[in-house]
Amino acid sequence: MYSKRGFCALFLAAVLLLLFAGCGNGARVESDGDVFYRGTDDDGTEIVLRERPHHIVSLGLSTDEILLSLASPEQIAALTSYADDPGLCSMTEAAQAVSVKIKDKSPESVLALDPDLVLVTDGVPKELADSLRDLGISVFVFHTPKRIDGIFAHIETIGQMIGQEENAAALIAEKRALLAEVEGRVGDIPEEKRPIVVAFAFSGVFGRKDGLFDDMCRHASLRNGAAMVGLTAETSVSMEQVVALNPDVFLLPTWSAEGKTTEEFRDKLRRDPLFLHVKAVQENHLYVVPDYYRYSASQNAVNGVYELARAVYPERFADVNH
Repeated sequence: MYSKRGFCALFLAAVLLLLFAGCGNGARVESDGDVFYRGTDDDGTEIVLRERPHHIVSLGLSTDEILLSLASPEQIAALTSYADDPGLCSMTEAAQAVSVKIKDKSPESVLALDPDLVLVTDGVPKELADSLRDLGISVFVFHTPKRIDGIFAHIETIGQMIGQEENAAALIAEKRALLAEVEGRVGDIPEEKRPIVVAFAFSGVFGRKDGLFDDMCRHASLRNGAAMVGLTAETSVSMEQVVALNPDVFLLPTWSAEGKTTEEFRDKLRRDPLFLHVKAVQENHLYVVPDYYRYSASQNAVNGVYELARAVYPERFADVNH
């Protein structure tokens, strides 16, 4: 799928992974015959599994995608309904192998699936996780990582919990190799010469400071304009601030629950007097990286890094045919 430049890095990544294995929040327990896994989730709750899980329920898109890459369909009891949305998930074909998709995330609907492990992410209310634990179900909570290395830690942890350590190690090595390829292609660009990129969702500016997309931009040798003008979880930014920054590139949204389209957004941006003199519009640097990569908090965020770099630096990926 990608060029051969990353293959050499694959071996190095695999070696490093073996050297630093076991750096996650938990571990398989080999010495205690009554415990398969013991660890601490991102909320600080200790999780103990007596045996390998065989009926896993995922309540977050990121854990959906990680499970689909590590586990067999028979080991997965249910994924979220997001896994069937091609605008949000790049793995909808693989997700077809899991017949049950959850939209109603109530304790009753989860309990009806008879899970032996439930994976929960930020979008799930804490009360649901607590209710499931009160019902005797093992629940592991993951917070959305702020760095790609945090995604790798999640993959390692899930691999340990579900007895798929080898698959987890291979997946991490593959994605580290892809990051190394991007670094080899664009990593030599000085910070001050890296284009300023502003990413849009249909609802406004996307990519807050010190968030995962911010780290994706750094890996792609780009400067995240939203972070530069002060977008945080608590602070919004105005379009006037974006214009004053004069970004080199605008990234256009691709997913909308209301049926809005990228082309409509592009046309509106071009016709808006506010943006007429912005460099990104004047030079037609209005690029698209699918939202299923931009919004990803799974291994597919690394594919987002690759596609970001390829969109902005096409001349450095001229040998890639896909």
